[in-house]
Amino acid sequence: MKQIHSENTRIKRKYLVWLADARGLSEGSVDKAAASVDKYVDWLKGRAFKAFNAEYARGFKRYLEAARNPRTGRALSASTIDQTLRDLMAFHRWLADQPGFKSRLRHGDADYFTPSRRIAKSARGVCWRPHPTPEQIHHVLRMMPSESVLQRRDRAIIAFLFLTGCRDGAAATLRLGNIDSVEGCVHFTGPDVETKFGKVFTSWFLPVGGVVRRYLDDWMSELRSDHLYGSDDPLFPRTKVGIGHNKRFAAIGLSRERWKSGATINKLFQAAFAEAGLPVFHAHTIRHTLSELGSRICTTPEEMKAWSQNVGHEDIMTTFRSYGTVALGRQAEILRNLKIDHSLLEDR
Repeated sequence: MKQIHSENTRIKRKYLVWLADARGLSEGSVDKAAASVDKYVDWLKGRAFKAFNAEYARGFKRYLEAARNPRTGRALSASTIDQTLRDLMAFHRWLADQPGFKSRLRHGDADYFTPSRRIAKSARGVCWRPHPTPEQIHHVLRMMPSESVLQRRDRAIIAFLFLTGCRDGAAATLRLGNIDSVEGCVHFTGPDVETKFGKVFTSWFLPVGGVVRRYLDDWMSELRSDHLYGSDDPLFPRTKVGIGHNKRFAAIGLSRERWKSGATINKLFQAAFAEAGLPVFHAHTIRHTLSELGSRICTTPEEMKAWSQNVGHEDIMTTFRSYGTVALGRQAEILRNLKIDHSLLEDR
């Protein structure tokens, strides 16, 4: 049975409020920090935060490295361990300044939660990640049915992700008014558009094929003319649920509400690939697809910088570090085709 320490609960709640209101972290980031602290609380088994000693941190690190993911049964990933420990480092530094804890904790105590170099390097290592090819995405779009309004909406969502590299959470919260069909761009603005870190930027549609753009244009035209949606209505409305022909709850059309997160978009993205007979990918992997495509077609640093900005990266190195790894087969192809002046290799 889980043991609860009331003081731990109160101080944890105070910390999460501080993260949100004083540090300005998003709800998602606060939730992740809370999950890390909760792992530690469970391991403490009712012991107080203020009873901290170095062995607590060392024991918790050993526990994480031996722990298993309850869903998959596999060992926790290096990135999960790394992030959990870094969250606890930040938590204990904050604790050391709180009344009742100043005499028990020092800022330096937080350093005991520092991840090992092996874990840290593994967590930050960049390996090639499987993602769909542009040809596979075109195939999925061609295979998607379009008889019902919900099917046309789903096809337009995947077309939009391909055109922009938009994150699923942002796509779920966009409104019709965010799209400029004349200029061919989307404005990620407004307090309710869920961009990462609340960024405000404009993305132009990427050159991934005229038919892809047509799927999106046809969808927006249908929303405005057939369903009388306006600029403040969602670009991708939620499914309306009601009583169907068999007297049971069923999808009966579109609502005028937006999704609260990108989870549903990710599910339909995966389902579309499965139904097309292709490997299943998460919606986020389309950003890897587009970064790889950009590295192939951009021929100048300025072009690559523009491509990087278009997917919301302020620093072009973010594109290269997180999304720019070359696939092994492509890596071999590039190296085989390199032309070297062998005179440069001769001893002088």
